[in-house]
Amino acid sequence: MPESYEYVRLFASFIVVVIVIYALYYYLNNYTSIKKGGKIKIVESKMIGKNRFLVLCQIKDKELLLGSDEKGITILKEWDKEES
Repeated sequence: MPESYEYVRLFASFIVVVIVIYALYYYLNNYTSIKKGGKIKIVESKMIGKNRFLVLCQIKDKELLLGSDEKGITILKEWDKEES
């Protein structure tokens, strides 16, 4: 009988650990995200070559077309949101 009690205790401990991990995951995804209230939004991103990307993003009332490569990020075009 004591052996079955040890298995139940082990199983209960495992369940508690899984619940704590899930709660931590839920908290980190929902409450520490920078996307809440953020002013920067990535609209689209396309890979155009090895380590080369075109990125369309919105910052407040502006839209930017950015080029990104291993050397850095370059603003290719900038316009107001109303123009698009």
